[in-house]
Parts: sequence; structure tokens; C-alpha cells
Amino acid sequence: MILRSSRRGLALVAALGATAIALSGCVSPGGDEKGISIATGSLGDITKNFNPFSPNVLQPTLGAIYEPLFFYNTISAGDPEPMLGTEFSWNDDATQLTIELRPDVTWSDGEAFTADDVVFTYDLLAQTPEINTIGYAGEAAAVDDDTVTVTFPEPSLPIGPELIGRTAIVPEHLWSGFDDVVNFVNDQPVGTGPFTLASFTPQSYVLSRNESYWQPDRPQLETLRYVSFASGDAAITAMTNGQLDWNTGLVPNFAEQVENDPYLEQINTPINQTTWVACAEASLGCSGPQTDPAVRLAISAAIDRQEIIDIAFEGLGGAVSPALLLPERDADLIAPDLTVQTPPNADVEKAASLLTSAGWTRGSDGFFAKDGQKLSVTVQVPQEWTDYVTAIEVASQQLASAGIDLQPEALPGAQWNERRFSGDFQFTMDGVYQGPAPDPYYIYATYFTTDATAPVGQQAPTSYSRYSDPAVDDLVAAARVELDPDKRKATYFQIQRVISQAMPYIPVLVVPTVTYYSTRNATGWPTEDDLYAFPASWSIWNLGVVTARLQPAAAQ
Repeated sequence: MILRSSRRGLALVAALGATAIALSGCVSPGGDEKGISIATGSLGDITKNFNPFSPNVLQPTLGAIYEPLFFYNTISAGDPEPMLGTEFSWNDDATQLTIELRPDVTWSDGEAFTADDVVFTYDLLAQTPEINTIGYAGEAAAVDDDTVTVTFPEPSLPIGPELIGRTAIVPEHLWSGFDDVVNFVNDQPVGTGPFTLASFTPQSYVLSRNESYWQPDRPQLETLRYVSFASGDAAITAMTNGQLDWNTGLVPNFAEQVENDPYLEQINTPINQTTWVACAEASLGCSGPQTDPAVRLAISAAIDRQEIIDIAFEGLGGAVSPALLLPERDADLIAPDLTVQTPPNADVEKAASLLTSAGWTRGSDGFFAKDGQKLSVTVQVPQEWTDYVTAIEVASQQLASAGIDLQPEALPGAQWNERRFSGDFQFTMDGVYQGPAPDPYYIYATYFTTDATAPVGQQAPTSYSRYSDPAVDDLVAAARVELDPDKRKATYFQIQRVISQAMPYIPVLVVPTVTYYSTRNATGWPTEDDLYAFPASWSIWNLGVVTARLQPAAAQ
């Protein structure tokens, strides 16, 4: 199961201004004994859902309860770390993958984990289009209890990391009896991960140590308490008072607090990009000026990204690429005729030229219009993400001087999420997240193919822009089966030339990912010198690796 949806922290709600400091959930100072408290990343009641195949799954389901076969650390480019699998290999033409499994692993209900569970999971993926977001079309077979082979109809190298690194393996002895694997909430999850569900309320839930976990002497923490907060101020107060141990999201003007607290630490790991996602394709039900590529390109040209970074993100953001790759890490994978970085400052004249060439004319009110329609668009954003709200407000002022009316539309998080899934927006501000390996295939397959999107009104699997171009579909399909790295890179260049002119995702910045953690109750967190996992508290798969390695502070 692949989950690419946005997972941001709660601390971004810092400037909500709410006065309620009380927690929705009750958090004892210092958390539970030998445990830590973690923000759920949303406000208000928690909806119970531990189904690893649901887009609304609670975050620790993926990593802390259910596990993949291997762990891909997106913050580094090293080899994957063995988890439930120990080794894997491809045949010469990349049509067959052989996986060796770890023996003596048990599910949290005591049943043995075997190759049959892996085959069942992969078959479930292949037979259930709603959860098959990677286009898996292989046939899995158990050679013995500890060996699985997967045979593909064509070379499938990029599918491998998705399949073995981002697919939650589920127990056949339970899941074979479930009729609706897409929609049920799985309120009694049984996994192989380091923690199991102990209790649940709409305000908080607790995971307790899996006593039969397969990693020797892990986990050492007894509990993980996930807490929902009534407001952003409440979360920050809890962090300051030592009631919250782990949270991710930039808190404005919080550096001094970190400096003065002997237990509080912070780490910034920028790797994901923030974009304005356009509902781009009119034939799929999108409507509004943003369906005109010239409007999207003009907005991209007219915004001053550096000013947005400085004002909304405390100067911590990074440059983006029109190819939607990371300018530093991926420079060699960006077409030489494109700029590696999107210009940091506004080019109002270029924006005006783009609009004029597309038939837009500037009226006496200073704004462009076409066919009697003023060039006015909205950008939806969760009201809790105050840095995003500020970014749009800054951009609104910038674009007004370029003759483009852009308005923020701040929504409650749940409503924003629902509209994002269904395409009920003109623009929505959201992240573009990295794949399991530093290969552009994952960005382009996830965000730019027709298979990854859906008509407005239907839930899009991963591409909320509703962008569709058969030429890009063909190029991504060609990259998927190409074994020659140089030829694959040339294909990526072709994709970039198309999408940089269509721009259904307007790149804004490489967003700072600031994580705050406390050493009051636990040690062993990822640090700049030892980024053994992406440290964001909401980062699926990574959170399982982190929580399995943490140690109670008293044990030091």
C-alpha cells in the first residue's frame, strides 16, 4: 500500500491565536512511564482508522503497526535496510524479483509470518484497483516459507522499491476474511511492527510495546501516546511544558525556546516541495482561469519566491526546479535546456507577455480579463497551516501588482482534505513528496499520469491536479521499462519539457521540515550526524524505525 498524501505536523498552527490551552487529550507531564507523547498532526477529534490501505489511515499504522519488507530512507541515497525481508535480487531483464524473508517473525497475535502473507498481500494489491496506486501487475509465488518470487509482464525496476519498501504486509489468516479491504476501519490491527494498539478515544490513542517484536531488544519504549489538541497554542504549550515529546512543523519565533530548554532540540530536513496544485484539466471537470496553462505560467513568473520564503518560512525554504526535482540532489537529472532552479524573484513583464499572448487583456482596474472574466483565482489551504496561509497572502500582494487577483481560502483541515481528494478547488497548496528512491520516475508517475488522477467529484489516487496528457503517460510508461540509465534520463528530459510548459503544479519552494523533539523522556533521535530515518513525526514508515530505536531517557 502506498500513501503519498500530505502528512504535516501540528505545530504550524502556532499563530492561530486560539486562547484555549487545554489539551483535547489528557497528557501527563513527561508522558507515560517509559513512553512518549506525539501530536496527531490535526485538531479536534480523531477518526479511528487503522486500515493500511485507506487514504485516511492514522499515521502510525504504517511503520509502527504494519511494516514493509525493506526500509528506504528518503533522506539518504543508501541501500534499503532489511526489515521483514533480508535480501532481494532481480533477474537480468528485470522481469522477476526474488525476495528472501526473515524467519521466526510472528504477528502480534502470535501467528507465524510466512511467504504466504507476502503473496496474499501482493495478490490483494493486484486484485483491488482502489489500493493499487503503483500499477502493480505482477504474479507472486511462495517458493518456500521464507522465499517469494514476483514475476512481471515487463521490466519493472521502479516498481520494486514501491512493492518491497512501501507496501504494508498484512496477515493472510485475518485479511482473507475481510470483504471490503478498502473501506473498513480495522479497529483491531494485527501487525509485525514494534507497537500494537492498546486503547483509543477520539482525543487520544495509545500504542504499546509489541512484546514479540522481531528486532532483539527493541522497542525499549513502553508506549506511544498520540494526542489531538484543541488548538495550535495548546500543542506549543504542551511542547514547552514537557508534555509533548515529538512534533514536526515550523513554529514561528520558537528558536529561543529551544535554545533555553535543555531537553528540547530541533532539526530541519528540507526534502519535500510545496506547490500550488491547479485543478488543471477542463475535460476532467475543472473550471476557472487556472485551466489555462498561460495563467499558471504567468502566476509562476509573477511570484517572488524569495520574499515568500523570507516572510512565511523564516528564510528556511529552498529553491525549486521547474522539473519538480530537487535542484541540488537531482541537478544531473534536469534537462540542460531548463533552468535548474526556478527564478527566485518575480518577472512581471514575462507574466504580462504570457497572458497577453494567450488573449488576456489588462483592464482599467489593473487586472487582466478574458471574455469578460476577471483573472481571479483562489488557493485553498488548511487554516491550521499558518505558514502556508501567510505565503498565499504574500503572493496575493505580489500578483495584484501583476494584474492577477489571487485570494487565499483557508478551510478546516478535514474540509480542505476532502476537497483536495475530490478536485473541488482552483488551486490548493500542498506538497510534492519524494518517492522511495532518488529517481524522477516516482514524481512523474505519482503526480503527472492519467492513471494517478480522476475526474472532478471522484477521489484521485495521488494526482489531485487532474492533469492528463497522453504524451506524458507514454513517456512515463517508457521510463518504467527502460533499463538503460542514459535512455531513461533522456526520457525524463522529454517529460520535463512538457510539464514545465503545462505546469499543473506551480513550484513554490523546497519547504523546511522542522522537527522538535525532547530528550526528557527518550533519546536516540535522528540527528544531523545520524539521519538513520527522516525525523518528521508524521512520516510514515520512518516513524516506525525511529520509535523502534528510541530509548527511555532513564536507561541512559
